[in-house]
Amino acid sequence: MLIEYGQFVRSKYDFYDEVTRFFFDNAEVIYQKRTQTFNKTTISTYFAEDTEKLSLYKKYGGWKTLESWMKLAIPDDIKNYQEVLKKYSLLREYQKNGFNIEKIVAHKKFEQFTAQDIYRLIRGKADRIHTVILTNEEARILNSDIKKTLHECMKKPDLGIRIPFAIMNDIFRGLKLKSTMAVGMLSNAGKSRLMTKLIAYITLVLHERVFVMLNEMSIDEIRYALITTVINNPEFQELHGIKLKKKEKELTLGLYKDKQGNLLYQEVDEWGEPAETIEEYIARVAENSEEYNAIMQIAEWIESETNELIFVKDVSGGYDDKTLEFEIRKANLTHGIKYCFYDTFKQDIQDTGDWSAMKATATKITELMKELNMFGYLSIQLTDDTNFIKPDELNSSNVASCKNIKHVLHSMILFKEIPQGDFHKYGYIQSDKDWGSDVVCDLKPEKRYYIGNVDKNRFGRKAKLVFEVDLDLNVWLELGELIRK
Repeated sequence: MLIEYGQFVRSKYDFYDEVTRFFFDNAEVIYQKRTQTFNKTTISTYFAEDTEKLSLYKKYGGWKTLESWMKLAIPDDIKNYQEVLKKYSLLREYQKNGFNIEKIVAHKKFEQFTAQDIYRLIRGKADRIHTVILTNEEARILNSDIKKTLHECMKKPDLGIRIPFAIMNDIFRGLKLKSTMAVGMLSNAGKSRLMTKLIAYITLVLHERVFVMLNEMSIDEIRYALITTVINNPEFQELHGIKLKKKEKELTLGLYKDKQGNLLYQEVDEWGEPAETIEEYIARVAENSEEYNAIMQIAEWIESETNELIFVKDVSGGYDDKTLEFEIRKANLTHGIKYCFYDTFKQDIQDTGDWSAMKATATKITELMKELNMFGYLSIQLTDDTNFIKPDELNSSNVASCKNIKHVLHSMILFKEIPQGDFHKYGYIQSDKDWGSDVVCDLKPEKRYYIGNVDKNRFGRKAKLVFEVDLDLNVWLELGELIRK
């Protein structure tokens, strides 16, 4: 239980009996801090060190109690034990909070019910009540309270939280609650990295909580992207006070430069075997690399600033509508999260070939964002045919699997890199702060540029934006609005 499911057990809720709770809590401490071997000697030694714990140990029957449980246990049935544990925990909590569980317990198939089945039963009843009671509201008179409405807008403008891109922020009026945005790119073009920059800004600058669901990128990969983002982007450099450039590849390889700019490697002997321990290598790097020490300072700053602000869930094992809804509701209810990111939005593995499922999922997420007063961000992949489309001509037809998701979303922006051979065809308009006029700027041959095509926007105008991008550093700079020469 501790090995496979210990991280999911909450003894406060899962063990109604104080004796069971006592033994589990102490077994967890023994397992994590002492030994993974449980026998009479190791357990008796542990309890003998604390008079109060020893007293309770004896009161609850000591080793005899544990031995009787061990005789009853079937090791091959641990998964079922976990499921039963959660099933009854859920029922107790529902009962404590006023739900009538008698009919559920009395159901002829109760023994086959899982915790998820019970959740869906309760949820289904609530939804039916909601439908009956709230869907027959009287129509409202649109032309009433006009002045009041306008005054409310003056008190609280209809804006979402800002993003680090001034023009996009103005176009979409920030990231608005009760709305859903899709951001599309070709495969391996940087959609997850752009998402990571937004997540970093929302948490580190605005101190809002976010929930991230992943089905392609691993949790470690998004952690690397987050660190790289915070090191290299000016929005975060202004906060942590350290200005430098560091490629993500060097971070993931554990490589840092000395004062002369040379990478420091672990010393090896003539046979290629390590001539120093990892601890010695780290100590040598810390002594000789200002870059390493600066990045460690940034790492400490990230940890302190993002404490309990970024929650990540790997859903690659299955991302059907019910799973997504459950995870979103859980994040909202448990942690009060208002900003939800999903990378990558695509068909569930169980719905292969069912293109309508994509629109249904987009509809479900959009409805959830409205119901829970949340903002939803979907990173989406463009079709391979998009390679043959000019970057300023992208539209929802280039969305992989299902272009119809556009109709249920509030906003959509599609990105594609400008080929260097086409740099002469494009420019961008940038505001001159000194003269108060617009300036037409050319694309520089040594840079990398993306066009962001706003294909849908319920909150205002559409536009085509130019970004300077460095994926190695995960730097995204919004330059201005596109012009075609």
